[in-house]
Amino acid sequence: MNDGAEMQDSSRQYRDAQADALAASLPIYASSVCLTCASHRTIVSGKGSVFMLCRSHDVPANWPKYPSQPKSHCDYYQDTKPDE
Repeated sequence: MNDGAEMQDSSRQYRDAQADALAASLPIYASSVCLTCASHRTIVSGKGSVFMLCRSHDVPANWPKYPSQPKSHCDYYQDTKPDE
């Protein structure tokens, strides 16, 4: 991987971590299983709105890309820590 791609990956990881920290500070997302799902991505709009994008490949076509929040249970939840 070249230096430019490594820097871009590092920058994206930093933005994703900051977006997750912002979402965790909001009560509606802090209680949602989406925040700890391996398939989620937190999206922060230019105006500061926060959304949870579901990127799971297991969900049916009619599953919303941005599920309503908070979710207390999800059949498509993927743990971020693999079983040991």
